[in-house]
Amino acid sequence: MFKYNTIPAMALAIASTFGVMSAPTEATAEEVYFIRGAMNVFSAGMNQMTDRLRSRGVNAKALSNGQWSGIARDIINRNKSGRVSYPIIIAGHSVGGQEAPKFNDMLAKAGIPVALVIGVDPGWAAPPPFTAGSTRVVNFWVGGTARGNPYRSTGGFRGTIRNIDIRSFSKADHVQIDKDRGVQSRIIGLVMSAL
Repeated sequence: MFKYNTIPAMALAIASTFGVMSAPTEATAEEVYFIRGAMNVFSAGMNQMTDRLRSRGVNAKALSNGQWSGIARDIINRNKSGRVSYPIIIAGHSVGGQEAPKFNDMLAKAGIPVALVIGVDPGWAAPPPFTAGSTRVVNFWVGGTARGNPYRSTGGFRGTIRNIDIRSFSKADHVQIDKDRGVQSRIIGLVMSAL
């Protein structure tokens, strides 16, 4: 006859033997946000990169431009109860690239670290400067055109900003840059290296 305290142990052993229960697996802990450009029409490459990362198990999401502030507020609220996943990575194309520094700075002012910000030809106007936040900013842009812009910093920003003119390896323009396979592979490489 079994003692009462051995029954739970036996049930656990039987369940695990037959696959009824499985040990919890580590969930992917990152939050990766891809912000599309104006009208959500010309930034299909941001959706493509999101899908490629998701197929690798990365917690990536594509956003419409303009959604960044609501997402930032949500992250700030979740941070109060310890429900933010790290690292946080932000990437934006065109108007989304203009919004990426604002997204980054809003989180930084709330004490939430951003591991990496990636710009994809931020345009039409010059994006605001980074004032705080991420230690690493990389911007892929088409130099010498009226649409894209480099990233810059001011004030208390202590990270590094690297503006990469894609004309050294691609002929893509402002509309094609986020869909260019060479640009995409570099962006995905940066994201994976930050995870």
